[in-house]
Amino acid sequence: MWGLNGLNFFVADMLTGFGPFVTVYLTANGWHPTDIGFVLSIGTVAAIAGQVPAGMLVDAVSQRRLITAIGTSAIVVSALMLATFPAWWPVATAEFLQGFSASLLTPAIAAITLALSHSEKFAERLGGNVRFKALGSMLAALLMGYIGTTIAPSAVFYVSAVFGACALACLLLISGVDIQNAPHRTAHPAAWPKHARKEPLRRPRELWRDPLLLMFAGCLFMFQLSNAAVLPFAIAAVEAEGLKDTDLLVSVALVVSQLVVAIVSPRVGATAQARGRRFVLLVGFGSLALRCILLAIYSGPIALVSYQVLDGISASAIGIMVPLIIADITHRGGRFNLAMGLVGLAMSAGATISTTVAGFVTQHLGTRYAFIVLGLAATAGCLLVLFRLPETGHLQAASARAATVKVQG
Repeated sequence: MWGLNGLNFFVADMLTGFGPFVTVYLTANGWHPTDIGFVLSIGTVAAIAGQVPAGMLVDAVSQRRLITAIGTSAIVVSALMLATFPAWWPVATAEFLQGFSASLLTPAIAAITLALSHSEKFAERLGGNVRFKALGSMLAALLMGYIGTTIAPSAVFYVSAVFGACALACLLLISGVDIQNAPHRTAHPAAWPKHARKEPLRRPRELWRDPLLLMFAGCLFMFQLSNAAVLPFAIAAVEAEGLKDTDLLVSVALVVSQLVVAIVSPRVGATAQARGRRFVLLVGFGSLALRCILLAIYSGPIALVSYQVLDGISASAIGIMVPLIIADITHRGGRFNLAMGLVGLAMSAGATISTTVAGFVTQHLGTRYAFIVLGLAATAGCLLVLFRLPETGHLQAASARAATVKVQG
């Protein structure tokens, strides 16, 4: 478990280097904004397009540690390419490699967590994953910001590569034998080795038609449709009022939300186990809707940072509920990682559309109305959860009882 904690921590550290630091680095090397936007879009497209193939690959290959090691190593290579060769083709290749590899790591680490966790403790274990990811992102943002400012923008990517090496070292602490012994801890078919499965996994097209999974993906599409544009447009609103030092404001806002995530995540996992998945989802959607409403009323710098507490609550809820509810839905027929990819694709689509919608509303009606529209999207998602998404916590128990009866029979 310490190996899993370290893996989540250092992977988050490593990926933080590919955020706004890429833009700063390329600008310092004389890149035109249009070229920067185009090359960054390569990474975004690779991350979106890689969601479903990555899930299918993790489902098909039983060596989840090997897949995680390959994905992490690929991101280390892309970080070194960025730091060493700031020319167009190396940067474009590095962005593509990082985008696809990041989409591979999410289902792979989730699959390892599923195999190492007892069924009744999976929610709490996911809370631990989210906590260590938040701590890693927070540390990396502060450290890389300092190093990039005082040493050189390229130094950020060398630090990112070092964090990747630390993630690989933590991966070595996770025993392959422990992963193979998943049947002693969980009845989820996706965690079992192929030779131990009593039934084949269901066909992928059956998963794509699962109404429960489609409804959950629709709820998360609405969440990202609301959430993705909130902080960028809140910062833009503050800039429009004359505040100059927005870089510091962004850093403080991100640290506040990640700190809240680190504090509340384990409790969120325990609450999901005790009170149900749908309750936690409603809290996450409600926090996002309230944040949008408050920003529509007033979006000053201090208020913006204060509202990040709500962002931390909603991020914790969604970060834990996505793999947990998918594990519930796929407990009978498997295909956990493919389902993660499908839901990730829906979330990526929502995030992509979010900024376009917010920009259109801002241009024609103003920022305040953009926040109202984003709040309505969060409210619509909340209503979907409340009236259309059933509680899924009972599905694992029902599947386990069916499996026990079948074995006894």
